[in-house]
Amino acid sequence: MDNHKKNKLDEILSILPVVEKINLKSEADFYGASYMVSKKIQLNSQPKSPVGWKHGWLHANLKYKEQLTIGSNALRFLVPLKRDELFLRERGISAKAVGMPFIYISDVETKNIKRVKNSLLVMPPHSLPYTEHAWNEESYAKRILALKDEFDLIVVCIHQSCVVKKLWTEMFDRYNIPWIVGADAQDKNSLLRIYRLFSSFEYLTTNVIGSHVVYGAYCGCKVSIFGKYAEFSKEDYKNDSFYQRFPFLLEYNLSYTTRESIAKKFPFLFVHPKEATTKIEWAKQELGEENKVSFEELSRLLGWGYGDQLLWFFKRVYIKLSSKFFTYKRKRNIS
Repeated sequence: MDNHKKNKLDEILSILPVVEKINLKSEADFYGASYMVSKKIQLNSQPKSPVGWKHGWLHANLKYKEQLTIGSNALRFLVPLKRDELFLRERGISAKAVGMPFIYISDVETKNIKRVKNSLLVMPPHSLPYTEHAWNEESYAKRILALKDEFDLIVVCIHQSCVVKKLWTEMFDRYNIPWIVGADAQDKNSLLRIYRLFSSFEYLTTNVIGSHVVYGAYCGCKVSIFGKYAEFSKEDYKNDSFYQRFPFLLEYNLSYTTRESIAKKFPFLFVHPKEATTKIEWAKQELGEENKVSFEELSRLLGWGYGDQLLWFFKRVYIKLSSKFFTYKRKRNIS
């Protein structure tokens, strides 16, 4: 990498917040969402939230409640869109549309970021600690390498889980393509980190659908899906405890991650990276920008008040006692 490119990359790295690991007490803690809220209302700590807050982009059509609740029995669910709220309420589940956590990153924390002209951020598919994948890393790395003369700066963003597993890192090192670490569910600064990162690049390309697509578009990146599309299989998720509980949902979700289904639903994404255009308004709609509420209201909806904390305590006691009762009754019937 020449000095000019290195300096540009160093400038980007300098604005990224440090990684600070946290213990995840509930879904609201993922990627630092609850930390972000508590910081804005000047709380020194975050109470354990009895509420679910959807943090992943739901690009598949709604069919099962578990798509929004992840099988949780939370007190209520915060969801991105009004259609999600209505879907759950029609099934007797308390819900409120507030948008996704990503849209609550403050403009004050991002307004001075300079977007590097003719820069490309590459986002390959990522793993999770409990998933296994067999992507053709070299094929994709070569495809990205072939773009080197069309962009002034190309950088790859690799998920923390992939870094730990040594996925992608060694291959991009082999082809001298610089990479940086992206999101980590246990990093309380992840949302801000990704927001600042996406706001620093003019273009973003990937070979798979995911939240990074809509997040990048929201931040003003010109997003594309390019190169051999990365497919997923049931085998990839054989150790995923969530899908072990809800195998029907795995089959359904996989049907909405194929290249054919994504190209049909989002044809504008399948272009050469240089031909991509901004889709900010589309991203705002997908992330529920119109449903955004104040941080004070968020803290209330997250169940941080005494009333919800007490209600959640009694609900957990009820669930525990009910479970013991039915277990006892079942054993009596068997004997």
